[in-house]
Amino acid sequence: MSNVVNLFGNSQAFVDDGYGPADFDIEQAPLTYITELGIQQASKHVIYRTDTGEELGIHGSRYSDLYDLSYKRMIDNQRNTIARSSLNLGGLSEDIQVSHNGAMCFVRHHLPEEQLLTPDGDSVSLNLLSVSSLNGVWPFVCTIGGHQSACMNGQIFISKAANVYKARHTKKLDIDHGASLISKSVEVFAKEVNMWHDWAKIQLTDKEAFKIFAKAANAKAVFNWLKEYPDSTVNEMLLQHKIYSNTSLMFMWNRWTERYRSALGTNQWSVYNVMTDWSTHAPAARKSSQVNIASISYKRGETVRETIINNFKEAA
Repeated sequence: MSNVVNLFGNSQAFVDDGYGPADFDIEQAPLTYITELGIQQASKHVIYRTDTGEELGIHGSRYSDLYDLSYKRMIDNQRNTIARSSLNLGGLSEDIQVSHNGAMCFVRHHLPEEQLLTPDGDSVSLNLLSVSSLNGVWPFVCTIGGHQSACMNGQIFISKAANVYKARHTKKLDIDHGASLISKSVEVFAKEVNMWHDWAKIQLTDKEAFKIFAKAANAKAVFNWLKEYPDSTVNEMLLQHKIYSNTSLMFMWNRWTERYRSALGTNQWSVYNVMTDWSTHAPAARKSSQVNIASISYKRGETVRETIINNFKEAA
């Protein structure tokens, strides 16, 4: 589920805005179980939605207070920090999404007037994202990213500074501190774009690009094949069922051959755009999972970040 709101660039931008699908309260209750001796109380508790009664997560005593876990508080913190910042708020928009019946929440703010040029002459604008979960899948994270206008890709920022704040949901969680660090966003934004310009100078072969896509797609069959046949071409590998049946790998390879290789060249900037296209636009592998596409896309973004850190070459 998602909620997208267009906002105006001034300090009153967020007045009277609701919380969309995240507009619910949470409570906790002791976890119990039944034995032959009767009802017993476990050392853990369950967090649930007060509007539907749905279970959102089971946690121990070290888990953070409900006040810190509130999605509404996370959203308000990001809104307040943006409203107080010196960022250009013209055309500001807000996108709130939840998945897994409310067990995970994402709030993204897009600032289209905070722009820099990419290596291919397109413009990329600033995104601010906060993520939290009540099911233990994700920690609380504030990140900075980009939105590339021509292809509508969500550009993933790679530097450690782009993960502005990350903390598990223990009693040490400080979401106020995480939101306050958004003030570094413009500096991080410029640094990332400079890195993209360096990537555009680093050439790659089709086979090198294919291997990077295979890392992102967790296509183990590619590397098993290359151990036995290291001189194989990409076309030869694509004849193997275990390789071409990987839908994520084929999505990226098709984007590379049909669009990005000719449009951006055979370089790391082009490979990066293929992977952000996949993380932003590829459907879920199963139709039944499409309802949780927000969570899936976020996880893919983390995979892209890790793949780049471990596999991209640095400019000479």
